[in-house]
Amino acid sequence: MAAFFRSIKVVLKKYPPITNCLTYGSLFCTAELTQQILIKKYFPSKQGEPTENLDTEKLQRYAILGYTIIPNIMTVWYKWLDTKYTATTTRVIVKKVVLDQVFLTIPILFIFFTAMSYWEGKQDITQEFREKFAKTYATSCAFWLPAQTINFKFVSPALRISYNGACGFVWANILCLLKREGETNPETKEE
Repeated sequence: MAAFFRSIKVVLKKYPPITNCLTYGSLFCTAELTQQILIKKYFPSKQGEPTENLDTEKLQRYAILGYTIIPNIMTVWYKWLDTKYTATTTRVIVKKVVLDQVFLTIPILFIFFTAMSYWEGKQDITQEFREKFAKTYATSCAFWLPAQTINFKFVSPALRISYNGACGFVWANILCLLKREGETNPETKEE
């Protein structure tokens, strides 16, 4: 068994994109799972109300985005960004943070909202993006601009993925909340 785990460790060290996908996907899905456990199990139970089943289909959608699509885009982006801008001067850090917020965040938010809408079978897959983009992007700026400034200024490249993972877990929880905003419970829709 120890040999198996050593083999896994070697593969993950040798292929950082796999590590990125596993780390980001696990944190992304755990954020949604955490939200569902609180909303569907913990809070109702605490109030003496019936609990609901977890939405495994929604978790599957988060898994597709979190384990495959988003971390691969991020891997390519950060590889380019970190090789293009290697200095840690204030000017370079500001440039990296702004580029990151504009050229990575906006496409990822578009992919997130439209893919989720598509998989949810919505007629207009861009409607939710249009409705929630401004608030989500403003929230993203408030969260990621300081977080990435700290990242690019103080965090060593060797720890950047871990730092982004921790921040990403917090952000994924925020994103799950923003995504959930305005959604209705399927059980109450039919009443």
